[in-house]
Amino acid sequence: MKTTIRTIALATLVAIASLSQTVIAQTGRTSTKVDVPFSFDYGTQHFAPGVYTVSMRDKNILTLSSGNRSAWAMIQTGYDPTQHGAGYVMFRKYGDRCFLTEYGPANGSIHASVFESGAERRAAREFAANHLNPDRVQLALMSTPSDGAQSK
Repeated sequence: MKTTIRTIALATLVAIASLSQTVIAQTGRTSTKVDVPFSFDYGTQHFAPGVYTVSMRDKNILTLSSGNRSAWAMIQTGYDPTQHGAGYVMFRKYGDRCFLTEYGPANGSIHASVFESGAERRAAREFAANHLNPDRVQLALMSTPSDGAQSK
């Protein structure tokens, strides 16, 4: 029974991902790069420092990729009346662990909040039990060649 439920859930996720690709092809995708100088967690995966492509597949899914490795997570988008010129990604830092938590595309009026993973919830509870608050680390997105010089 558990195997059947897992199979159905996996098939549903694959179907949603396939449908999302079709929608992207028709509507375009917001995609930018960011140079992350530290290791971090995103969804259920751990990533090393490096340059990553951040893409909004639609209003509910944010993907992160580098080379042949990628991950996606559910997001909640919201309106941000202050346009963020260069764009940004935000991380919450609990001790030596960082979690990608927010994305604001360049020249956009939206921001995407990443839903907390189980690992981040556990880190947050541990910090709260010790009366600590996580640090926030914000990184600027890299400019694209069409924006002029390539810089962070």
